[in-house]
Amino acid sequence: MNTHSALVSYEQLLMLRRMAQSPHPSAYITAVRIALTGALNPEALHRSLDVLAVRHHALRTRFVAAPDGGWSQAVDAPRPVRYAEHDFTALAPDGRDAGIRTLVEDFTERPFDIAEGHLLRTALVRTGQDRWELLLAYHHLIVDGWALRILLEDLSALYVAEAGGPAPATVRSQPADHARAQREDVDGEQRVSALRHWLDLLGDRSQLLDLPADFPRPAGFIGRGEAHVFALGREPHDGVRRLAGQCGVTPFVVLASAVAVLMSRLTGRGDIVLSVPFFNRTAEYERVVTCMAGPLLLVCEVRPGDSFTDLVERTGDRFFTALEHSGVPFTDLLDALVAERGWTSQDPPTVAVAMQNFGLDDALTLPGVSAATHFESLQVAYTDLVLNLTDTGEGVDGVAVYRSELLRAETVADWTRELTALVADLVTEPGVPFTVEPFVRG
Repeated sequence: MNTHSALVSYEQLLMLRRMAQSPHPSAYITAVRIALTGALNPEALHRSLDVLAVRHHALRTRFVAAPDGGWSQAVDAPRPVRYAEHDFTALAPDGRDAGIRTLVEDFTERPFDIAEGHLLRTALVRTGQDRWELLLAYHHLIVDGWALRILLEDLSALYVAEAGGPAPATVRSQPADHARAQREDVDGEQRVSALRHWLDLLGDRSQLLDLPADFPRPAGFIGRGEAHVFALGREPHDGVRRLAGQCGVTPFVVLASAVAVLMSRLTGRGDIVLSVPFFNRTAEYERVVTCMAGPLLLVCEVRPGDSFTDLVERTGDRFFTALEHSGVPFTDLLDALVAERGWTSQDPPTVAVAMQNFGLDDALTLPGVSAATHFESLQVAYTDLVLNLTDTGEGVDGVAVYRSELLRAETVADWTRELTALVADLVTEPGVPFTVEPFVRG
C-alpha cells in the first residue's frame, strides 16, 4: 500500500518550479561512477541496494502534480531498485570503455518520470577479474550531495550485514519528518522579519550579474554546459587557510571573496551577489536522505581602498548573517523578490560558488574492496557560471561549469587562471589595499 503526503519540502518545491521552466528534462539527474577493485560479491551488493530502498523513503517516492498547481508525494511500498549487471571482461579495453560510456550516457540523458517514481538507477559492470564499475543515477529531487554520502555509508553497512556482520542502525528520520519540521519551525513573525532583512540587504541590486559574454544571451536560465578543470596549489592554499584563521572565517569565505574581486574586475561592479549551495542540515536531520540543498545569497561588497583582509572580514559577517536568516523558505524569498524587486523566477544570481565539504572518497567502504568515486558531467549548466571547489588538504581542486551558449572555453580558462593568480596575490599581502582594475585577456 502507498502512503501519501502533501509534505513536499521547500527545497523540493523550488526544484519542481525550476523543472517546470527547464527545456532540459535530464537537467536534474546526477550520475556517479564508482570504480571497485577487489573481491566484490555482486549478489550481496544487489541485495544491499534493494534493502537500501526499503530503509529510505526517498528512494521509493513519486511526485504528483495536483490540479491546483501544488504537489504531493507518494511513498510506494518497498520494491526492488532498477538494477542491471553487465560483463565486459571479454571485450578489448577500447570496447570496455565504449560500453561503459554508452551506459553512462543512457543513465544521464534518459529522463526520470517523477510521477512514476523509481528515481534511482543502478548498474554493475564487470571489467576484469577483480575490477568493477558501479553506476548510480538519481533525480536530484530525492538526493543531494550530502545525502549521497549517507546512502553510500548505509550501502557499506548493509553489504557488511549480508556477510554476517551487524545490522545497520535504524533510520530515525524520513523526508516527511523533515518537511513537517520545516513548516512547524517557520514562525510567521520570524518569516516576515527574515524576508524584510533580505529585501533590505539586496536593495535594488540587479538579479543579473552581466558577465562579458562571447555570444548573445539565450532565453531561459538552463542551457548547454561544459566543464573546465583548474587547481589552486599548495602555497596559495596554505595562505587561504592562514588568512581564514586570522579573520575567524572558513577558507570558503576567503575564496568567495577572491571570486568577488574577479567578478568585480569582469563587470565593473562593486556589489557582487553570489549564490552559495546550502545543505540546510541540522543535528536532528543530518542523516535524512532527501534534497535539503537550496541557494543562500551572499553579498560581497568590493570597496575602493579595501585591503583583502577588510573584504574577507566583511564577507564573513555577511555569510554568518545569511546563515542566521536561512530559515526563511527560499521559495518565499524568491516570490518576494519577483513581486517587489522585479526579479524573475529563474535561479538567481548568475554566478554560484560551492565548496564541497561532504567528501565521498571514503564513503563506500566494502570489505576487501577499494573504491574511487567520480561524478559524471551532464553537459548542462544551471546558470551562467558555477565554481565548484574541493579542499583536498594540499590544495583546492576546481571545476568551472559554464553555459557554452554564452561563453567560450578559452574565456573560462582565462578567468580561472586569473582567479588562481588573484588568490595567490591577495593572500600573500592581505593587509595591503588593492585596486580593482578591469580584466583584460592576455
